[in-house]
Amino acid sequence: MPRSHDLSIPSSALRGATEQPSRRWFFRVVGTLLVADWAAPLSAAEAKLRLVVVVAKNHALADLSIKDLRNLYKGDQIAGPDGKRLIPFSLPLHSAERVAFDRAVLGMSPEQVASYWIDRKIRGQPGAPKPVASPDLLVRVIAGLEGAIGYVRFDDKPSLLKTILINGKSPSDAGYPVEY
Repeated sequence: MPRSHDLSIPSSALRGATEQPSRRWFFRVVGTLLVADWAAPLSAAEAKLRLVVVVAKNHALADLSIKDLRNLYKGDQIAGPDGKRLIPFSLPLHSAERVAFDRAVLGMSPEQVASYWIDRKIRGQPGAPKPVASPDLLVRVIAGLEGAIGYVRFDDKPSLLKTILINGKSPSDAGYPVEY
């Protein structure tokens, strides 16, 4: 039967009330924690975060290429099928949804995204999509503002918004490109 790891401080490791535990004890604790963390499998939620790109229920947009979505979220003006400009909204920079979206669609880390927008601002180019403080607020903005587009978690998509196909694929299709 395997031994359980005793992580309590052994009395031999303490020489007095003011002294620290021994190095051996320290490395045993750190090693155990590292192995336990490394060996833990990822849950399905941690492995992939699937997002849906959404617009208001009555919007004419039904499908968007990943290239157009990328360009839209990199500051280009993209028009919907009705000829009106799409207005991209995003979640806060370090939210799980934003990080996954930026990695999947833009191919950038949060730091790279921040640098990208600083560079554009210095060059006098249009700014970043407007950040919205929470997914609930994002839903309300998209539902109420003509041309607004954004993203939410696949599991949290509210019924008052319409899911946009990306490259002709729905979020439940294999190969859907907006997941990380």
